[in-house]
Amino acid sequence: MEIKVDRRGGPTTGPYYEDAEGFNMPLAPDSANRRIPLGDFPTGPEVGTALPNIVATDQSGRRVDVHADRAGQPAVVVFYRSAVW
Repeated sequence: MEIKVDRRGGPTTGPYYEDAEGFNMPLAPDSANRRIPLGDFPTGPEVGTALPNIVATDQSGRRVDVHADRAGQPAVVVFYRSAVW
């Protein structure tokens, strides 16, 4: 899948660039750390979708089984990276 990226924007005063949304930062709008996807872009499952079986390591190195450890309670799983970054 090819992801189209919003490349609008340009330099402002100093070492800053402004993107199409009006945000300023020292990275050009089309740089890898600042890409804004355009059009239909998959962002993940819908709210309320059942999680697949997830067993991962938490920030303390402890093994976590999302289904077993939550004991039937709701859970939020946060991923820090995306295909766009």
